[in-house]
Amino acid sequence: GWALHVVMDTSGSMVDTLPRILGLLASFCEGAGVDQVHVLQCDVGVTADEWLDPAELAAYKITGFGGSDMSPAMDALADDPEVAAVLVLTDGYVSYPAAEPPYAVLWGLVDGDPNFRAGYG
Repeated sequence: GWALHVVMDTSGSMVDTLPRILGLLASFCEGAGVDQVHVLQCDVGVTADEWLDPAELAAYKITGFGGSDMSPAMDALADDPEVAAVLVLTDGYVSYPAAEPPYAVLWGLVDGDPNFRAGYG
């Protein structure tokens, strides 16, 4: 198996979407052979930084529901040389680092801004 690093947008606009996202993420992990999920919840700061078994995602507690800046979580992962790729789950109504991080970024847009276009990822 392998570890999946996830930055989860926990801004107020995501409150109704997150339970469904967690279920989809758990299904993906099962099918893709993911052993561990490293979840960083972020609104304007990192509100949780936890390692989970994929089966724990269905009952995972979400914190935050403040603003919308993914930079603190993305910057924290940039400091870890073992992070090669990160999935950012968001509705796209967020701020994020202007400079491309030292890892690959996959933007997972959920019920979001149809005009979201990051400069990388």
